[in-house]
Amino acid sequence: MTTIQTTLVLGMTADGKIKPVDPKSPGYIYPADQAHLEYQASLADLFLVGATTIREEGQTYTIQNPELLAARKVRGQSPQPITCVVSGSLNLSPDMPFFNQDLERWIFTTRSGLEKNSQTATIKKQADVIELGDTDLDWDRAYTLMAERGIRKVVALGGGALTAALVDAGRIDDWWLTIWPTIFGGKDAPTPVEGKGLVPLNAPHLELIETRQLGSELFLHYRIHK
Repeated sequence: MTTIQTTLVLGMTADGKIKPVDPKSPGYIYPADQAHLEYQASLADLFLVGATTIREEGQTYTIQNPELLAARKVRGQSPQPITCVVSGSLNLSPDMPFFNQDLERWIFTTRSGLEKNSQTATIKKQADVIELGDTDLDWDRAYTLMAERGIRKVVALGGGALTAALVDAGRIDDWWLTIWPTIFGGKDAPTPVEGKGLVPLNAPHLELIETRQLGSELFLHYRIHK
């Protein structure tokens, strides 16, 4: 069976926030980080994206760089990675622009989510909706299914709840973390890893394997020991 490599790619401020308290607030774009993200994302067969991220942004990330698109073609990959939205509650609207983007869509959800969303039938026409448990997502089943479908490289794009779930499931192999030279503040601003929190003695150990600095932006590459 295919072995899947999962890379987490996230950026955060110097005070550890991935978004401001108001996620719709306009923010500064860091060109070096954007280029780094696009390159790392271009290696993926599939993106894992949290439902909150999709709801806030309305659509998924896409590769635009012609050279990266050409490299994907040479590798035999589709023009865009599959986007798999993780939503146990299936709290998604079929009217979002995401459902009209020219790419393959999956949704990991639960039986409870399927039963509660009155628009499940419509969503199923627009995406491959995959049930992975009654009320909680079974990540072992998720990874078995992805491997059976030939997925080899997964890039997780957040947000914090999804990252926490993947860390808890022991599924992240390496982590590219960009430190943005700014401060957002706010005790309610989202952080890279949310969820219930980890017991320090059981927390995964990170090995720093690469660092880069471009201007005031810092890029850290960690290997995660599970």
